[in-house]
Amino acid sequence: MATIFMSKWDYLLQVDPMILTSGLYTYLRLLADHSRFVSNPKLEALKQLEIDFCIKVLKEQFPLCLKVGRDLVRLLQDLVHLPKFRAIWKDLVLNQGEFKARGFYGIPQLYNTRTPSEYMLLRITPEMEAQLRFLLTHVKLGNQKRHQAWFAKKFLWEPNRETLIIDIVRFICCAYHPTNEVIQSDVVPRWAVIGWLLKSCTKNYVEANVKLALLYDWLFFEERVDNIMDIEPAMLLMVYSIPRYIDITHTLLEFLFLLMENYDVEHYDILVKGVSTSFSVLVKRGVICSLDVLTSCDALSPILQQARQVFVR
Repeated sequence: MATIFMSKWDYLLQVDPMILTSGLYTYLRLLADHSRFVSNPKLEALKQLEIDFCIKVLKEQFPLCLKVGRDLVRLLQDLVHLPKFRAIWKDLVLNQGEFKARGFYGIPQLYNTRTPSEYMLLRITPEMEAQLRFLLTHVKLGNQKRHQAWFAKKFLWEPNRETLIIDIVRFICCAYHPTNEVIQSDVVPRWAVIGWLLKSCTKNYVEANVKLALLYDWLFFEERVDNIMDIEPAMLLMVYSIPRYIDITHTLLEFLFLLMENYDVEHYDILVKGVSTSFSVLVKRGVICSLDVLTSCDALSPILQQARQVFVR
């Protein structure tokens, strides 16, 4: 596919430029996985082709890349250990003029652009999507275990497939938004499926990236731009994990505050505003009645208790 994209470059630009940005999103995501595999000649050749395609899109068609939005930053950060992407990242931070995109003022512009849900489907096969939609639309809460076990065996148990959980969580948060009828029914909710996926992670780096996928939109949330359904699953997972699964609440809150403090120190004010807005909008829209369930929980660590001023900024 990458070879076709390169050979039909001019034609694709005329017919449907989103094909190129879709390829960019897909290959950036694949490169993060391929970079962790044991090296072999066939994979190295594929990796180089993927790198060449991505660098060409980023350098020659960056105005198109802006349409990918904030997830472009998330994907690029996973590749800064590769020299060519390190150079791209350096220009993003220090030399935005290199991209020849009129009006582009840097990373905050990407942070403020919600990634269209279409991109979240690119790493989900049609069969996976169908099974996930069935699970989240027709399976009653309490009856989901056998469906989840079948899904895991079918899609996640093969070697090197665990990283798909990252993409599944982004799909559930940002591309599958249930109707009010489904929300008010006894169907298994999104937060419960995400809790299961989080518990299914066996590798630390996968678990960290799944948490980032779940909480990413919290960091940049703006009510006029973003959809509250993107941040709802994380909030409900934290709330409904108390007290039986308090470790999930603890680890998600801790991870959220670590992200806020460390994800982008240069734009700390944006992250603080995003997290604060997320909490306030979730209460205002009635996703939860109040933040007392978190701030008054004795089981949460003193560090998280000290951070509670962010809840009520």
